[in-house]
Amino acid sequence: MNSRRVLSNFVFAALVIPTGDLSLWKVESFSHSKRNEVSFSEKGLLIKVRSSAGPIFYPLKTKVKVRGFKVTGSFNGLPKFQDPIRQGEKGYDDFPLRIGLVVPGEKRLSRVKKMFASDWVKRIYDQIPNGTGLDHVQFFNVSQSRALLGKSRTHPSSDLLREEFFVLAEHSGPFEYDYQFKEPIEAIALWISVDGDDTKSDFDVLISGLSLSTE
Repeated sequence: MNSRRVLSNFVFAALVIPTGDLSLWKVESFSHSKRNEVSFSEKGLLIKVRSSAGPIFYPLKTKVKVRGFKVTGSFNGLPKFQDPIRQGEKGYDDFPLRIGLVVPGEKRLSRVKKMFASDWVKRIYDQIPNGTGLDHVQFFNVSQSRALLGKSRTHPSSDLLREEFFVLAEHSGPFEYDYQFKEPIEAIALWISVDGDDTKSDFDVLISGLSLSTE
């Protein structure tokens, strides 16, 4: 934690997420998609998308109340859409960056449910402490569609996934997003996702800095 401020009787701190240490992250893949190429260095977390996708998890040491996040980096290319207004639809569900918070709750995987659960659902549960349930994953997406900007949805494929489209990206280059939530979100893990499998896109995303504003 590298900074503190007091507001309305709460103490807020910046929880810095290390982007240069592979050992602290869990790089996963989806069964239906080619896996992204992921590397870590002093420059940060580099995700190479080659018609590929995949989640990257950072388990938090304890539950934290998150009030926002700041992320810096650069896009070298973006998902390719003939018409960006279709972004998010089936067959066009690619985004250059999704920052996700894994929210604890009461939903648990029984032995029977685990037999029939999708691989990505099992992987979420693998990232949370034993005995902890799940409520949902709250994503904050960088969108290329102006029609999505400022909107939110439950993902069509699962009610475990909720998305908010908080900022627009229309071209490559450096980015810096500092986003604060209306209400705090309790989280037990961080999920970063970058997708290019639906649109068969090739691009790179470098995350050079990432921090959570926490209570």
